[in-house]
Amino acid sequence: MSLPPKIIDQNGQESFGGSQMWLPDKMLLNSGCGIIAGLDAIMRLKGEERMPREEYFERFFDAKDYIRPLTIGKNRETRQLLGKEFLGSFGVSAGRFKKGIKKLAIKEGLNIRVRPFRFRWWEKIPEYLKGGDPLVMLITAPFENVSIEMPSGTKGKLGFHWVTITEMEGDTLTVSSWGCKCKMSVKELRRFNVILHFYSVSLENKSNLV
Repeated sequence: MSLPPKIIDQNGQESFGGSQMWLPDKMLLNSGCGIIAGLDAIMRLKGEERMPREEYFERFFDAKDYIRPLTIGKNRETRQLLGKEFLGSFGVSAGRFKKGIKKLAIKEGLNIRVRPFRFRWWEKIPEYLKGGDPLVMLITAPFENVSIEMPSGTKGKLGFHWVTITEMEGDTLTVSSWGCKCKMSVKELRRFNVILHFYSVSLENKSNLV
């Protein structure tokens, strides 16, 4: 198991990792999940388990200068692209995440290894989680047909989204998304029309388990 940091709001409520949904900027709200996943991983490796939300905001806006979403233009007003609303950002790609989190780690005084894996990932995840290092996943589902279940039981559909994997039990993945402990189906993620990228983030001097 690899738990994300707990971010504490003004009422003392603790989240399960960070959330781009707290941000006032619409573009970052729409494309900040990759930055959140990277920042939470770095915090985990630094042993930062709890943080006030105001301080987390400061860390986020610093992290976004390293883990950079692909943006078009400077106008952040909603526009139409292929018949859908578009806020000028395509999110953080797999390549940008890997490069960006390494740069952020150096800035934070860490020497890390970002190890990608894809083949038979459902067998490798439990082994990586045993080591306690952050494990992040990028979901790309062109038909926006991947379900994610919120703690309330409400289900949503995903198209392009970064999450932090914290646990795997049978067919169920527990992930940190939007500051909540959410559930996803391994069987559903293994469908042919869903593209996944996985990254184990660890300190460079730590031996690999897989």
